[in-house]
Amino acid sequence: MPFCKKFYSLGLGCAKNQVDSERAAAELLSADFKIAKSPKESDVILINTCGFIESAKEESIDAILSILKNKKAKQKAIIYGCLSQRYGKELAKEIPEADFWLGNYHTGMLLETLGFESQAKSCKANPPRRIRNFEYPHHAYLKIAEGCNRACSFCAIPAIRGKQVSQSIENLVNEAKQLEENGVQELSLIAQDLSSYGTDLYKKASLQPLLEALLKNTKIPWLRLMYLYPEHITDGLLNLMAKEPRICKYADIPIQHASDKMLKLMRRKYTAADLRALLHKMRESVPGITLRTTVLLGFPGETHSDFEELMNLAEEIRFEHLGGFIWSPEEGTSAMKLKEEQVAVETARLRLDALIERQEEISAEKNEALVGKTLDVILDSIAEESEFHFYARTQGNALETDNIVRILEGSGNIGEIRKAKIVDAEAHELDAVLLD
Repeated sequence: MPFCKKFYSLGLGCAKNQVDSERAAAELLSADFKIAKSPKESDVILINTCGFIESAKEESIDAILSILKNKKAKQKAIIYGCLSQRYGKELAKEIPEADFWLGNYHTGMLLETLGFESQAKSCKANPPRRIRNFEYPHHAYLKIAEGCNRACSFCAIPAIRGKQVSQSIENLVNEAKQLEENGVQELSLIAQDLSSYGTDLYKKASLQPLLEALLKNTKIPWLRLMYLYPEHITDGLLNLMAKEPRICKYADIPIQHASDKMLKLMRRKYTAADLRALLHKMRESVPGITLRTTVLLGFPGETHSDFEELMNLAEEIRFEHLGGFIWSPEEGTSAMKLKEEQVAVETARLRLDALIERQEEISAEKNEALVGKTLDVILDSIAEESEFHFYARTQGNALETDNIVRILEGSGNIGEIRKAKIVDAEAHELDAVLLD
């Protein structure tokens, strides 16, 4: 086939998908492709899909149809990622405009598909450096493992992504060093199950040794931990977080629920008592830690009493950030076989709304307590067409996930970490002035 000069890439879904999209783009760039600004300007269209929950599937399909409706015959469209992995054969029949349905990304697969076998072979032997995040070049995600060994009854990820495969510490350090050379100031470590990192490769949980290696071999100022399963959060890890200023005092721990009955039905390997003990230990061991969590409402068998237990935990722990979802049946999950009574969507929505309403109050109270304090912030973007100078974040806020800091006064450069005094607060915003 003739050489395709330009490609357009669209990535959907989670941060782990974003890493795959960056690697896919780097793969084509290594073979002298160029990035097109729009699908109509491209020879190859890449769409990295998400298939985790029903709304994500719908978003992916809508995006595919929207982009491919104007596709020219000479263009090649490659659909990959979770949705394609899960339903590629069926969707290929329904959306014939797409030329290839490839499933989960792996290095070299795009060049192979397009007929560039020699470049694909070279790409596999020496994976190209990921492209920069154009919107936030000072931030990058480091995907330390793929897949998951958990068997949570609501989750289809193991069926889509397979068993956990950890990257070696050596490879991750090398990738982090490359990202640092590209100007990355904040590195967010991600995986389906961050705390189980290394159990497949090193036969024991190895997140702490990985962090120690990153600290030793790079100077990246902020290292952030995302998607920690409650198991394998060790005392050693907490002690390292407490003493090392470069590790953000931040932990994202999706607990899902706080009722023993619901945790058992969800196949979570801890009890409500275990969870409480861990969260209190984290508060005590890492002073000033920010705790983020995600919960699942309306799971089969959930009663008002179960919901109250979750509300009580949220009141007791007072998470800085809490998000929630309503359960939806997912093909291939064991939850589909449960005989427990189904919860009406309206009931689940009311429960989630009540929890989020209380969380809004807690978040506002916690932010108001920061007024007058001086905190480190990272400058993320210039506040165009507004009264503010920059949008920034503290260590307690993950990029595109949590609160922002609106900088009222001061000059600086994107990616800088600066001292800022908090002068006002709302539930999801802090206002500050730069001090140095």
